[in-house]
Amino acid sequence: MANTPLPLTHHSDTASVVHELRPVTSTSTRRYGCLPCADAYHTTMAPGLPPRVSPKCKWLSFTHPEGQRYFQAQHDRFSIVTEENVLHEQTEESVSQCVAIIEKKVLECGVTLPQACELFVELWVDELPHATSTCAYYFIDHHSRSLFWLEPTSSELLDMGMLVSDSHMNTALERLYWVHVEFFPMHVCAQMAPDILDNLISVMSHGMIDRMTSRTSTFLYTEGKCGQFLQTLSLQRGRPLDGHILCFVARLWGAISNQRFMTYYGQENAQLDRLNSPMPEDTVDRPGIRALANLILLGVPNHYYFKLRDLFVHDQVYVDQWQAFMTDCISEWRGMYSWAFSVLMSVLILTMLPRASVTSAIVPILAASSSILSGSLLLLRHRSFEDATASFAARFLSAAKSSDWGFLPLSVVYSLPRTLYLWSVGLMVAQFLFWVSR
Repeated sequence: MANTPLPLTHHSDTASVVHELRPVTSTSTRRYGCLPCADAYHTTMAPGLPPRVSPKCKWLSFTHPEGQRYFQAQHDRFSIVTEENVLHEQTEESVSQCVAIIEKKVLECGVTLPQACELFVELWVDELPHATSTCAYYFIDHHSRSLFWLEPTSSELLDMGMLVSDSHMNTALERLYWVHVEFFPMHVCAQMAPDILDNLISVMSHGMIDRMTSRTSTFLYTEGKCGQFLQTLSLQRGRPLDGHILCFVARLWGAISNQRFMTYYGQENAQLDRLNSPMPEDTVDRPGIRALANLILLGVPNHYYFKLRDLFVHDQVYVDQWQAFMTDCISEWRGMYSWAFSVLMSVLILTMLPRASVTSAIVPILAASSSILSGSLLLLRHRSFEDATASFAARFLSAAKSSDWGFLPLSVVYSLPRTLYLWSVGLMVAQFLFWVSR
C-alpha cells in the first residue's frame, strides 16, 4: 500500500482493473466532495409503469434521508455497502473486483471476521502518471461498534488524532463507527440495539444539567440545544427505529464520541474543566512586552488576551463560548464607532470656537478617526463570525496565534477601537482645557 495519498478523481463508468487496497475511514470518503455535474435530458415515456431496478440485481438500493443513494448487498461472510453506481455494469464489475481482492486478503491474513460486520468500498482513480484504480475500504463491526482493516494501519495516516491508550483508540473507532451508521442507516435499523436511544437521552440529560451547573463544563452542547434534542428524542421512545431516526441518533452519538475523544473521556488524564488542558502545552507569553502594550493601550489588550487564551484550550473551541465572545466584540466595535464619531464631531466643533487652536485638534482628530477606521475594518473582517462553527473558530485562532507572541498581536488589534477612542476622549478634554486657559 502506498504511504502517501493518491491524487484522486471521481470514478468513471469505464471498467478498470483494481490494483490495490487502501484503508480509509468513514470520514475520509468522497461523500461530501465535489461531484460531477448531472447529465439531464428528456426522454420518451413508454406505456405502463416505468421499469424499476432489475430483479436479477444482487444489490439493494437505499436513499439516505439527505438524498444520497447507496447500495447494499449481502455476502456469504459480510454485508457490503457502497455509494458507487453499481447499476452500471462496468462499475459493478470494478466493485466486484474489490470484493474479490478483499476476500482473498481475508484468507491470506487468516482474519476471523465477526458475525455482524459490514464492508464499505469506494473506487478511487489515480490519473497520474497512469490511470489506475484503488479500492478504498474499511470494515465495521456492529457488536463492538468499531472499524477495522485487514493490514497494519497507522492512525496518523488515517488522521485519527493523537492517542494515549488502547481504550482511547477505541473511542476514536467508535466515533468513526457512528459516522458510518449515520451515512448508511436505512438497511441496519433492525440490527441496532434498542437501548441506543435511551442511552443517548441519559447522556444528553446529564450534559444539560452539567452545562446548567458548571461554567466550565466540557459537554459539547449548550443547555438550550440539549433541551431541544431531548424533546425530539423523547418523542421517539417506544417507537421502532427507522432509518431517519437512526440517522440523527447516530449523528449525535458521533459528535459525543468525538468530544469524548478530545477530552480523554475514561482516561487517566481526562479533561474535567474546559479551561484546563489535559496535555502539556507550550504557553507563549511575553510578560514584559504585554505589560508595555497594556501601559500604552490603557490595559485593554489584557481583557482580550485572557479571553482568547481561555477560548482556545487544547486547540479546542466551544462554539457557544466563541459566539458569545464574538457577539461582545462586534457589539463593542460598533459602539466605539458611534462614540468615536461623536468625539470627532465635538473636536471639530471646538476648532470653530473663538481663540481655538487648529493645531491642538489634529491629534484627537487622528485618534478618533483611527478608532473609527480600525473598528470598521474589524467589523468587515469579522462579518458573520458570530455564527461561525467551532471548527472554523479553531482554524481561525490557530492561524492567529503567533508562535513567538501567542495571542498578544490579536489582542492588540482587537483593543484598538476602544483604546483609540479613550485616547481621543482624553485628548479632546486636553484640547478643551487648553482652549479655556487661553
